[in-house]
Amino acid sequence: MKHLFLSICLIGIVSINFLFSDEEEADATDSKNSSIINNSSFESGDGNQALGWTFAHNQPAVRSDSDSHTGKYSAYINLKNDGEKPSESHIIKSIDGKFLDGFSYELSFFVKQKRSGTGGYIQQYFIEWFNEEKQAREGTGFKDFSSKIGEWDKIIVPDIKIPESARSVKLLFRFVTAAVSGGRGEVFIDDINLRSDNSPQSILSHINLKVDQAQFKSAIELIDVFLKKYPDDLSKQKMLNLKSRLIKFQNLENLND
Repeated sequence: MKHLFLSICLIGIVSINFLFSDEEEADATDSKNSSIINNSSFESGDGNQALGWTFAHNQPAVRSDSDSHTGKYSAYINLKNDGEKPSESHIIKSIDGKFLDGFSYELSFFVKQKRSGTGGYIQQYFIEWFNEEKQAREGTGFKDFSSKIGEWDKIIVPDIKIPESARSVKLLFRFVTAAVSGGRGEVFIDDINLRSDNSPQSILSHINLKVDQAQFKSAIELIDVFLKKYPDDLSKQKMLNLKSRLIKFQNLENLND
């Protein structure tokens, strides 16, 4: 009985991938461009401070209108060692929210070095995910990145996996010199975005995967996400029907336990 019902569920979802016209595929591509980072280009703020961002450490960044990739502002880092004392600057963004389990994210940002770094100067990013109890789940560790001198350079970090039950993420950029005399680093950073592919096709694909794996609770949660995000999609009724079948199947399983 269980196997029969599961087969019906799977048959119902197999046809999902064939519901999109070329126009809808274009819409799906557009939806991928939505970023979960607010004030990604530092346009909102008060003086040297950018709304929603933390500038920290012994030589913190400032919000600057002297150069930008888009808009009027960017974040400006100007490190200069005092003797052999190292210089360091952190740019931090924390984002709360229920992230979609199993989805991949892409980090992108633009960097422009004003001069070559000296004295062991390095640039790094760091991403760390937290659960509902604010406990760290997974992180990338500090990853170095390089950039061009005198022109804006786009940095892309693809295929960032979200751990299960992630509820917040911390994004940190680190600019630092070594403990040597003459250490310097001067750079602008702008248009920092963290995106997931939450297009209709991507969500439907993940629903299909969760059903294949018999993870019906997760499949129902994703159906709710789909219905909320795309209430006018052609797949709406099929998703409502599938959700109803999955709920019945869950109830049947509970009765047989």
